[in-house]
Amino acid sequence: MSFKSKHRGLLWFCALAGLMDASSGSLLMLAPEFTLKLMWVPAVAVEAQVFVRFIGAFVFSVGCLYLGALSSVLMTGQLTFLRVLLLATAWVRTVICVSTSLMMYTGALPLEWISVPLSDGSLALFQAWVVFSGWLSDED
Repeated sequence: MSFKSKHRGLLWFCALAGLMDASSGSLLMLAPEFTLKLMWVPAVAVEAQVFVRFIGAFVFSVGCLYLGALSSVLMTGQLTFLRVLLLATAWVRTVICVSTSLMMYTGALPLEWISVPLSDGSLALFQAWVVFSGWLSDED
């Protein structure tokens, strides 16, 4: 299947975003203390690790959405899957960015969590731009 170079770049973006979220989500579920250390976030009490694992399950599922949509595009050649994925995950990432930013602002989360709103906010903006700029159109 042949894709335009701009679309190939977007497919690589989806692969990387999907692998990033799926792997970090898996790590949060399987080894929450270790993963938080990698993020430079202070360890949480053993009782709170269930919530970190729940967050990991959510992050893992978002990563799998990227990889599932990518697989569908590669099998069918239809970019519609990509449009839907990018719009939906941009919304999810916006909610995560705003909520974690507010939690840090109010002191509910330590500032070490800054990588979450920064990465999710950046990806949300990029994905929204891709969808609304017409980048996914078949015309050049």
